[in-house]
Amino acid sequence: MKMKQQSSLLILSWVFLIAIPGSLAWADDLLTGHPRPSYEDVEDIDAMATALQKSLASRNSYSFSRGWWGWDRLRCRYVDGGRKSGNELKILAAVFRGLILDWHAKLEAKDEGDLMFIFYTTTSGDKVKRKLEGDDRILRRDYHGGGYHGGWGGAARMRIYEELAARGVLSDDEKVRFKKIVFQSLEKRFINFEAKAQTAYNSSYGNGGGVALAIRLFPDAPQAKQAQAWLDRIWKDFSNFGDWTEWNYYPYGPIFLHGMLDIAEATGRIESDRELIKSVGGRCLEFLHGGGVRGNPNSGVRMRKSYESVYADPWNYGYYDVEQSARDGHFWYRMAQHFEDREFLWAAEQVTLGGRTARGNASDEYWSAYKKRFGWFSERDILPEIPRGTASIGLLSPAKQKIHERIFLRPGRLPGDPTAAFFLYDKKDRHLDNDSGHLYEYIAHGAKLLHSSGKYNNVYSGTDLRGGGVGEESLDLLLVMHQRHQFPIHPDRKGDERDFMRRGSIKSLAAFSRAENNDAEDSFGQYAFQDYYGPGSRWIRRSVLTREGILVVADHYVGGEGLGEDYVAGPVWHLAVSEKSGESSDAIKIVEQKENWFDAPAFAHAWWQGEKVRVLLRIHQDGPLKFGRVRQRHSQDLDPNITCFAWRPITRGKEARFLSVFLPYLSDDNPSALSAAIKTDVTPSGEWIAQLRGIKIRIEKDGQWSVVRAK
Repeated sequence: MKMKQQSSLLILSWVFLIAIPGSLAWADDLLTGHPRPSYEDVEDIDAMATALQKSLASRNSYSFSRGWWGWDRLRCRYVDGGRKSGNELKILAAVFRGLILDWHAKLEAKDEGDLMFIFYTTTSGDKVKRKLEGDDRILRRDYHGGGYHGGWGGAARMRIYEELAARGVLSDDEKVRFKKIVFQSLEKRFINFEAKAQTAYNSSYGNGGGVALAIRLFPDAPQAKQAQAWLDRIWKDFSNFGDWTEWNYYPYGPIFLHGMLDIAEATGRIESDRELIKSVGGRCLEFLHGGGVRGNPNSGVRMRKSYESVYADPWNYGYYDVEQSARDGHFWYRMAQHFEDREFLWAAEQVTLGGRTARGNASDEYWSAYKKRFGWFSERDILPEIPRGTASIGLLSPAKQKIHERIFLRPGRLPGDPTAAFFLYDKKDRHLDNDSGHLYEYIAHGAKLLHSSGKYNNVYSGTDLRGGGVGEESLDLLLVMHQRHQFPIHPDRKGDERDFMRRGSIKSLAAFSRAENNDAEDSFGQYAFQDYYGPGSRWIRRSVLTREGILVVADHYVGGEGLGEDYVAGPVWHLAVSEKSGESSDAIKIVEQKENWFDAPAFAHAWWQGEKVRVLLRIHQDGPLKFGRVRQRHSQDLDPNITCFAWRPITRGKEARFLSVFLPYLSDDNPSALSAAIKTDVTPSGEWIAQLRGIKIRIEKDGQWSVVRAK
């Protein structure tokens, strides 16, 4: 490598360290690792602030959207710490001056000062370059501003300005310069408030917070009335429905949810619409449990390989290894503050640190991190409290529309309690495609045993698949295909018109939805879809989750007249790839097998689960049923998995029934012996029966169910 190339790489590495909030790769260097876990031991904070300001101002670009979220948490840490740390305030001032005031001065020197904008823009162009109407100059993303997503950091910028101004840090000239930047950023040449998003989702709410705070602080700003009308429109869309309908939780969920709080705080709705905001928080709270691992519809949730960074800097690192991991925990932190709610604080602890053991134990590093992150609550004697929650139907728009969105099966939300969750919502929306009806989470004993949902998993742009996803066989559900295709891989994922596809055609039947517990803390859930692969077709799935974590899934399918005699169907499940499997996804190769059982490790374990948990899947053999597995491509944020499946011919108008049994076990057990000990039956009268480990689980066609344990 040439010396010039080496120098460029060193400079790039140095810039990267100061660009990523929360980086811990710092020692005594003035410029690396910002924002740091602490600034109290810095010998010369003025030298550090000066160096940081100059460094940031001299960069060629930076993220106007995501890049400010870490600085805003530093502001929150300073404020919630009682505003005692003068060092933190000096760092905030350095960042604001370097990335806003000095940046604008730098552009002014190039006669481009009037091109800088700190909110979002609706100008025409692509993600990289946009053009102002009547101006030949080009707006460069992350240089002049942040493009359409640039407003995601707008609320953070405005809050930091408000704090610095209130503390008397900024000079009159600096405040004049910032006002100039705000005013030009709100001009119609940058933003047409009648264009782009007019409804409630991540872009509008991510952008809206900064605009809302700007017109509160500068009510005479250009387009203040138009901006207020736009904010009213997107809030009305949210409040009329009583919710929002974008389900890709990481990273888009926290973008919307933080935007909801940003707009509410700036417009006074945090009080006037208190019940609406709390109801949305309560619905999102249902997604969480004490399992220490997690699944979401249409977004993978990987675990970290270690938690050193989390414990060292819990303000800037979250428990899950996802994009902007600290954002989720900070949303719950803000909710817990606004409502002084112990359950919201519990949620914040779960996603920030992973939650404690069943006995409430944790390591010294864990407790130290908790003290750093949640000191504001400890000072006020607000302690986390585990929410009540057993089997239930999760409702979208719980206060108004009461749409059946999910089925939760669980005995409770204590650490180690088993959980299974299914997604019901049948309307395609942003960042969600065709997930309806699939099991998106199965967790027991602090281990993630099933989870097939990844970002852009089975998401289409027109007729083309996006991202790293695969087709309809990429989800844990019942699959129906024409027999000319080799089950479960559809050769034409662009949509073979000769086959019935699920996308946009199925209807959730709310009347069939059920979720309940018995006195022994076992759970039962049921749901159904109409027009499931063809008009008139119906799929009903019934499941029992025992208190021990055994999951039994009974599928009942009747194909409509349009299916004819040429279709096959069967359950499709995705198990984690065994370390010794040798299976490759380079070339999709279906492997048929005689055995009706599969064995796999867990996808992930909670930090407190020291034992290796595995899962055994056994599918009831009814004679014609065939079995197989295939390693496919997977979405970019999802761990590798093996598609395990069973299939047989179906006949239109006739019942087809399938039974799948999942048994969690410790890795020392013999899976072959475990499988042989499982007894299953699908009776002609309409019962699904599974017997294992002294437990008999029965599911009947009319929805009756029972779990009987040997005495």
